Amino acid sequence: MFNNVRRLSGQLFVYGSADVAVLGINFILLPLYTRVLSPAEYGALALLLVVEALLKPLYRWGLDTSFLRLYYDYSSPDDRQTLAGTIVIFMLLVNSLVTLALVASFPLVTEKIFGSQAYDLAVLLLVGNRFVSGFLFLPFSLLRIQERSRWFAMLTFIRSFGTVVARLVLVIGLRWSITGIMLADLIVSIILILSLQKTFRQMTKWRFSWNMAREALRFGFPRVPQGLLHQAAAMGDRVFLGLYLPLEQVGVYLIATSIASVIKLYPEAFNTAWMPFAFEKMKETHAAKLFARLGTYAFSVLVFVTLVIAGLSEFLVRFMTPETFHGGAKIVPLLVLGMAIQSTSMFISTSLNVSKQTYVYPVATFASVLVSVGGYLLLIPQWGLLGAATGAVLGQLTLVVVLSQFAQRYYAIPYEWVRLIKATLAGAILYGIITLLSATSVVVSAVMTIALIAIFPAGLFVLGFFKPTELGEIREFMARTLPGVVKPVESSMSKNEKNESATDRID
Repeated sequence: MFNNVRRLSGQLFVYGSADVAVLGINFILLPLYTRVLSPAEYGALALLLVVEALLKPLYRWGLDTSFLRLYYDYSSPDDRQTLAGTIVIFMLLVNSLVTLALVASFPLVTEKIFGSQAYDLAVLLLVGNRFVSGFLFLPFSLLRIQERSRWFAMLTFIRSFGTVVARLVLVIGLRWSITGIMLADLIVSIILILSLQKTFRQMTKWRFSWNMAREALRFGFPRVPQGLLHQAAAMGDRVFLGLYLPLEQVGVYLIATSIASVIKLYPEAFNTAWMPFAFEKMKETHAAKLFARLGTYAFSVLVFVTLVIAGLSEFLVRFMTPETFHGGAKIVPLLVLGMAIQSTSMFISTSLNVSKQTYVYPVATFASVLVSVGGYLLLIPQWGLLGAATGAVLGQLTLVVVLSQFAQRYYAIPYEWVRLIKATLAGAILYGIITLLSATSVVVSAVMTIALIAIFPAGLFVLGFFKPTELGEIREFMARTLPGVVKPVESSMSKNEKNESATDRID
């Protein structure tokens, strides 16, 4: 078990390091953006990001997930290259038609969304970027499969750093506003595609297989309506806010969402490492038990990350933005909670992906959309920004509940519910303490948050979260890391720990 944890943690650390570095850069730029762009422009950007999010599944067709899953169904390099070639040819043909249709209709669309055609060029650049960047998942997926996490992280960092530099020049230097943001993203995508030409040639054969195409679409296509519905649920709060409140309030909400989205760094990094790992292990005898145990560890880290971001949220909003955006500070913890709830779907999805029952995704997401839209309609007129955040949380909770009901039918994973509850309880108690302290001062709350999160592992220990074998493995690791400070396992483990049943060990 500990070997699997180390392997997965190593991949996760590398993926996460790149994401954290990118986040750090973007956080540094956030005060600059908020001083160059007005709340109204931020509101327009929020709506433009809705358009981008809705286009993403239309340009991928769920084939990014299909490639990862089907790669392990083929053993020969020739078949795997044909699979990649089939996906590329399909996307070139279909996405070209999609792009032509969008370019022909986007003036009317932008008029409906923004109330004018002032952002026509920005939308055109956005569509171009979706077409180009849609192919990038193939070389990045191959790096994940090969566990070349350092190369993946380096390319991710280069892409994001290049985007930041380009945005600095175009948005802050030349004052091209939102159009500059879209142009910067397109330029970087083109450069990255050109630089990865050698990788494309190595992993792809220009050969089309109808059988592979059908299998890839059968597995991946349900991701299209699921992706559209997901983005409708995720971005719908901004759309409905735009119907009921001034554009400035939409901009404030976008800033709150941007800060809350920091929590996504962990689940995204985890999922990047997790999916190829799970597909590799899925046929092993004790795979389900392994997934459950690793899920327990991953969930505990998620609780920890949620605690950190929620506890520091108000401080971050006040520190990173001018006063005109401070109104969103109070809803950030609620947004963080919703995103944390939704992030648990990365564990649940393992069952559906392994069993290839991807049709469940649009069903669950449709239920989520119904609940969230109902929440927006009822709550935004009454509660404003708080109503939008509450509606989003209700929809995210619905998604997880429905997914879990289907997932266990097709590939049952024996989740360690008692331990999951203990981790949640530890986080809830500590956050309650942080909330009480926040009444005194934002700075005091931030300092105490950092101090309290340090005792989160201690809280888990007090609640009996750790198994004896895990404590033994932790001691062994610390003994190797800190020789002379921590005693070796043999001299510190109790007789009961040594005699623990082998059934609790997962190799």
